[in-house]
Amino acid sequence: MVRKLRCHRLLEGSLVINRQFRSEWLDSLRHSHSGESNRVSARLTMRLSLQSGDVDTNSAANLANRHASFGWIVLLLLLVGCADLSRKRTPTYQEPNNVTASAIFAVGQGSHEVELQHLRNTRDAAGLLRRAWLELQVGQPQAALDTSAQILFGSDKPSANDESFARYIRAEAYRRQGNQERGKFDLDRARLLALDPELQRRLSKSPKPRSLAGPIWGKLPIMPRASWQPRPAVRSNLDAMQQPRRITIHHSAMYFRDTGQRAAAAQISRIQRDHMRNRSYGDIGYHFLIDPSGRIWEGRKMRYQGAHASGSNNIGNIGVCLLGNFVRQKQGQGPTSAQIESMEGLVMQMMQHYGFGGESLFCHSDFKNTACPGTRMQPIVRLFARQLKRNPRILATEEDDE
Repeated sequence: MVRKLRCHRLLEGSLVINRQFRSEWLDSLRHSHSGESNRVSARLTMRLSLQSGDVDTNSAANLANRHASFGWIVLLLLLVGCADLSRKRTPTYQEPNNVTASAIFAVGQGSHEVELQHLRNTRDAAGLLRRAWLELQVGQPQAALDTSAQILFGSDKPSANDESFARYIRAEAYRRQGNQERGKFDLDRARLLALDPELQRRLSKSPKPRSLAGPIWGKLPIMPRASWQPRPAVRSNLDAMQQPRRITIHHSAMYFRDTGQRAAAAQISRIQRDHMRNRSYGDIGYHFLIDPSGRIWEGRKMRYQGAHASGSNNIGNIGVCLLGNFVRQKQGQGPTSAQIESMEGLVMQMMQHYGFGGESLFCHSDFKNTACPGTRMQPIVRLFARQLKRNPRILATEEDDE
């Protein structure tokens, strides 16, 4: 209000000054051929000399004209400034800066699509979680899964609070995809870590997923061995599996992005041929394989010891291979979020079934000087192992909870 009042006063003063100079200049022109022109020129000369020192009488008219022009310029500037003051300013978008339910689940002032545009390049946990939640609201559950994966599987370890929100959003995304069982681990993990009261309330209302009757283990759906048409195993070249007590994660080291079932089956057959022809194995070396769509495939039968970690390292060791080449070089790629989710679910199920914990989860490189499972996969496995070791409760079976 004060600024507007000042603006109006300056405007009035400028108009007065401008009218005075313009009136006197017109008087000088009107009476240029009369005796009165001398009096006008004298009056102008006196006024201008007070402002800028001694002024030549003959140039008084020119100076008066310049001052009149200057007055108009001042007037225009003041009008622009006052218009800027009265213009309604549109508030700029403020990205959320804290991870709370009120920030992540807020209704928002504008459309979800516009806010998503503002958040498309965000890197902070709060911004990523908000973006993932909005992607759910606009019917993009897969995008929400990929966005929340940036928090869970990025280079920086998430805090317990950040992880709880990311896990809840992922479980909700799987539910909206009609694949509620896939989100069971995320939901259980979110319940364990949640600190925010509103998030705890939402989690308490989330239904527990039904168990799916898988062909092998009763929970995770696993593609049976026959689905990829394997060659018969050479049983004389296989050893009996001892009590499983550890799991080792591998990558196939071959670039593979196809999510089709037929393509994945062909890739697994190719791996078996290589293992049997070129390495003299009795069968494919891994017990399980996971394709980019997240499908889990049965490899070597669990009653036989695997051939994946070199010599005695294979004893009691379940071999899990993710299809892809997870290095950072030109021919490399990153694991998909679906592969990571399936790997975590399979590992937890094996640990629950055989009774061991996070200290028994390894990378191939822990046993041998190799890049396997790739520089893009190793940090994910190691982070998951640490989480399991710090929170052994998440490996409790449903029977234990009862």
